[in-house]
Amino acid sequence: LKTVTLEPAPERGGPPEPAALPVEIDDDRFAIRPDDEVLLIVEDDVATARIMLDLARRAGFRALVATQGRLALALARKYMPHAITLDLCLPDMDGWAVFDLLKNDPSTRHIPIHIISVEEQHERGLSQGAFGYLVKPTTGELLSAGLERMKAYIERPVKSLLVVEDNEVQRKAISELLGGDDVAMTLAATGA
Repeated sequence: LKTVTLEPAPERGGPPEPAALPVEIDDDRFAIRPDDEVLLIVEDDVATARIMLDLARRAGFRALVATQGRLALALARKYMPHAITLDLCLPDMDGWAVFDLLKNDPSTRHIPIHIISVEEQHERGLSQGAFGYLVKPTTGELLSAGLERMKAYIERPVKSLLVVEDNEVQRKAISELLGGDDVAMTLAATGA
């Protein structure tokens, strides 16, 4: 009889371990320290991803690169980056789906996402909560400016939040849920 050793099944729903996440571009995933500010670059074009990686490092980020949406989701959940740049045209899934999955996941919804895409849907992106939106082709100066803006945002010790809710009970519940020492909250009962 042949002896078979069974490995325990991987946990469902959890992100893969770092060794199981493919490295398509020599990024910083194995050099990240706890005090580093991490940027996840989601870009299917390898040449553009390398340019973004270089710009991110110059801006003071450690950077991860994903050329596919599913890999981007796994890296976001595993490394919890401080910011994300997102191309909407990905080979394995729609970039808007990646955006929606990140923004609807309680563990990643707070991460600012700067969309960089050939799709000219600036208003859609901003209305759905994108931090910024650049249309390709773009320049290194605009990319660097976007990265610097994201860095300045994540380095602010206190974030400002406006909560507009007409129901007082719900307004108070939202305030308690989202409040903290790092959030300066303004509560309003009306849009005016």
